[in-house]
Amino acid sequence: MAKRALALILCFVMLALALAGCAKKDENDLGAYVYMYLTDMVYDLDPAHAYENEANLRVVSLLFDNLFVLDENGKVKKSLAESYTISENEQAGEYKMSIVLNETCWTDGVAVSANDVVYAWKRILEMDHSSEAASLLFDIKNARAVTEGEASIDDLGVYAVNEKTVEILFEGKIDYDQFLLNLTSYALVPLREEIVSKSEDWAKKPSTISTNGPFRLREVVYGTKSDEKAGKTQRMVLERNVYYYRDIQEDKIDKSVTPYRIIIDYSKTDEEIMQLYNEGKLFFVGDLPLSVRGIYSELVEVKDALSTHTYIPNQDAIVRYYNKSEFKKLTTNESLVMGADGAKHVVSAQELKEGVDGDKIFAKTEVRKALSLAIDRNAIAQAIVFADAATAVIPNGVFETSSAKKTFREVGGELIKTNANLDEAKALLESVKVDASKYMFTISVAAYDDVHMKIAEMVKASWEELGFHVAINAIEVAENSEVYKVTGEVPKDILDDMFAEYYRAGAFEVAAVDQVAFSADAFSSLAKYALKFSGQALTMKQTDKGTEYEFAPHISGYNSEDYNKKIEEAFAQKDIEARAAILHQAEQMLVDDAVVIPIIFNKTATLQNKDLSKITETYYGTFNFKKSKLKDYELYVPVETQ
Repeated sequence: MAKRALALILCFVMLALALAGCAKKDENDLGAYVYMYLTDMVYDLDPAHAYENEANLRVVSLLFDNLFVLDENGKVKKSLAESYTISENEQAGEYKMSIVLNETCWTDGVAVSANDVVYAWKRILEMDHSSEAASLLFDIKNARAVTEGEASIDDLGVYAVNEKTVEILFEGKIDYDQFLLNLTSYALVPLREEIVSKSEDWAKKPSTISTNGPFRLREVVYGTKSDEKAGKTQRMVLERNVYYYRDIQEDKIDKSVTPYRIIIDYSKTDEEIMQLYNEGKLFFVGDLPLSVRGIYSELVEVKDALSTHTYIPNQDAIVRYYNKSEFKKLTTNESLVMGADGAKHVVSAQELKEGVDGDKIFAKTEVRKALSLAIDRNAIAQAIVFADAATAVIPNGVFETSSAKKTFREVGGELIKTNANLDEAKALLESVKVDASKYMFTISVAAYDDVHMKIAEMVKASWEELGFHVAINAIEVAENSEVYKVTGEVPKDILDDMFAEYYRAGAFEVAAVDQVAFSADAFSSLAKYALKFSGQALTMKQTDKGTEYEFAPHISGYNSEDYNKKIEEAFAQKDIEARAAILHQAEQMLVDDAVVIPIIFNKTATLQNKDLSKITETYYGTFNFKKSKLKDYELYVPVETQ
């Protein structure tokens, strides 16, 4: 009996010690360090630029919380919005929506407020700010008048009634479900005016950015010269936002966000990435490296990305006559000129002087069609592995009306031939007396994107078969040269994405870009090609009548009166089925005019370690790690933090 009692006492002692050990461990345990390769390096985390590249969107979605989200099944769900109400007074002609925000904070502890929503939306619509996402908000009272310079930004029908309530006035009765779908776009996330107004580079490093999502930007090492000298590894670290839907005094540290850090090491080769994954040291691969896609094609989870990789011929570009010595400069990336601001720019329509030896051949529909016909989209899709040959402008997954049950592409069908037809392409060039061998031009592409570079090589080969002399202008990132006005100094620890900057400025002859859908509504992707829906900043000019504003067309230079009318018709049509029919007509017009050249419909292909669980996705193909769990994560905590 005594032995049994002694054994029982010893058991209690051991249990107490174990519990004490656990308590001590829990006290110092911040959570999992999740090592992954999420995307290529991202150089600008401004949500306004998130739709220029799929990689940007995937990181931005982890840093910013939106009013509403589109879940994996295509359902609109509340996120930052706690509730919303709709009220109509037909007699007074008043239609409005009130949105009450949940209690949460930015990464510096400041409460997210209704003013942050109002500021972000006004920023999108300012007439001197370019944003192709502007049409997402055109149902709002005076939104179009603001973008057209006919009303002050203060006349916009969006107001902060109090700290937590946003009131939205509409021009008239609208399809509210469609408007809520628009609000799932990350282009419309709240932003802090006091943060954003300090610098155009506010979203590039931890000390200048503030975010309201589950994670904050803890560290980013871009690989600048100073980084290399210091021996720093190119990487990005996201860390739990301790203020995200949490009472910092009362709630557990991991109440709303389970993992402590997400660590992305960009210094590894493709082979090293996959080796680390196979060894169980890398837990998630969100962007499978191109060189190994064939090997792992049967193991990945593949989904549509609501994105079309597209080539945009600049209709304003003067395409130069072929000159052997000058073409050699193109092929060696020496075709740069020094701008007035001291920065280097790609030779473009804006900077080529009048009388230059060349023609605006991209302004001819037949030439653009010939360029499109020469491309074997099937071959490119096979080379990229995780892609479909593009059959139209709008990608797979975009809604036909207001749900995922029927997609725009399923109804619209195939509008573009996916195989090459060189004979027809050459006949089109002959019909407008364009001798391809007389011309040379560049394809501008982001040098850091292996997939984009591979596509550029294949497109170049196709266009050379027509006789054109084509060079790939692989644009690298550059060390920042702009002054941060708060300190009066030039930050040297950030890099500028020069491809994105040249593209936004229209400084290209042909640009290779991902056209990522702003929302699951086809209108926002088609409207930007219409003059008054392009979202481009207005240009001011002085006339005899005073200051006048001119609309800027889509960045391609496209401006069709018929297309403009078609988009106006679609915008005015409030019956969702009838509107969809008009949008199909609009897409057909874009294809007939060959405004842009769709190449492939992008897909996401991911690998996930079995020890990592509870990752959710949105319909847009972005990932949510806030509740993800890593088994035995204590084994992977860096030694220096233990």
